[in-house]
Amino acid sequence: MKILDLDELEQLSKKILSYSKSEWAEVSLESGHMANLRFAANTVTTSGSHSDTSVTVTAANGKRAGSATTNNISEEGLRRVVRRAEEIASLAPENEELMPPITQKQNYARSSAFDARSIDFDWAADQRSKIANAAIKEAVAHSYQTAGFLESGIYNNAYRNSKGIFAGDRHTRSTFSVTMRTADGKSSGWNKRASHALGQLDAQSAILNASAKCAAWQDPKDMDPGVYKVILEPSASADLIQQLMWSLDAREAEEGRSAFSRPNGGTAVGEQIVNQKVNIYSNPSHPLAPSGIYGESGLAVPSTQWLKDGKLMNLARGRYWASKTAKDPLPGATNIIMDGGGMLPEDFLTTLKEGLLVTSFWYIRDVDNQTLLKTGLTRDGLFWVEDGKIQYGVSNFRWNESPLALLQNILDFSKPVVTAPRDGWDGMPMYVPMIYASGFNFASSSDAV
Repeated sequence: MKILDLDELEQLSKKILSYSKSEWAEVSLESGHMANLRFAANTVTTSGSHSDTSVTVTAANGKRAGSATTNNISEEGLRRVVRRAEEIASLAPENEELMPPITQKQNYARSSAFDARSIDFDWAADQRSKIANAAIKEAVAHSYQTAGFLESGIYNNAYRNSKGIFAGDRHTRSTFSVTMRTADGKSSGWNKRASHALGQLDAQSAILNASAKCAAWQDPKDMDPGVYKVILEPSASADLIQQLMWSLDAREAEEGRSAFSRPNGGTAVGEQIVNQKVNIYSNPSHPLAPSGIYGESGLAVPSTQWLKDGKLMNLARGRYWASKTAKDPLPGATNIIMDGGGMLPEDFLTTLKEGLLVTSFWYIRDVDNQTLLKTGLTRDGLFWVEDGKIQYGVSNFRWNESPLALLQNILDFSKPVVTAPRDGWDGMPMYVPMIYASGFNFASSSDAV
């Protein structure tokens, strides 16, 4: 199926809404191409791709609304999806939180999240095969077994409502994760990279990093559970920072349901909640981690400072809650940038006296929303570092910790790098550092590799 460009999506959006007989309607469109390559046991196992265009129509009358989705973009298919949305709206109960469409013209950011070279299907396929080949060669050279997954996507998105608001956005994104494991399965190393540009995906570093971790983790030592200094590689940092960012919601805080709630409907906005070294913001136009430019109902996503000098500056605010509280809506972050130091992670590591080096987190789950306490596992490489060097591998732990406590205990950090979480959503561009913190609660031992 042909991918529709933004001009084609704009024309299609007008056509779809012309079929609507509702009080108001909106349509979201996505046209894209996704391709992937998977390898395991030192050989390519699957390779595939698909293209699709999907349309979601919401029709509303009063406080009743209905939505329907289709990928049939023929004349009859589009008329049918509009009729279906209107039919659902006629049957739906009234929704007091349904907001009318926005009418105010939006000022959309200019994002560089689209990489022209990445849309060359043949070139991209060749790059994926070269990366897989490099991983397999590295594994064979050390008698390891390797497995990994590469995914490249092209996404053209558009939004239109019947009051004249239109937003179009396009982006490309590639992710690569790789595992190296000894033949007996007792030692493992892992790494992950992401970029909006396939040509900027530092796959070779990921491969060598995973291989080195596999070598270093052989015959890991047992350590007692406890609170240790911790060094989080960027991917592990990304997982916990993303967990924090997902919790920055004004409604939850003002209704007393979050770690940022304060008495009588107050919130922690303006309070210093973490170490004053911490600055976290989002910016769709960031040159290394560019992201989406619009959110709910076509609202423009602004550059937003979330934490500054350790103070909570903003909470995301949906349109309904904004109207109820007489405040402006604020879309959630579409990317996450955390300021750091001046040294690359590998150089920064050599300056640290001691701590447990965490390669990645796995199976993160909520424990207590009031404190933002999470639990999870370390995976594929946990190490004791002393005098700036990995001394030996350490058996894995289950941990119980809050991202807030981590950032309160922060000692220092490396220069930020483009990375992606392992357990979280890797579709969100992230530019974060390696984190060094004074305390992290490793609660119990884990037999996981």
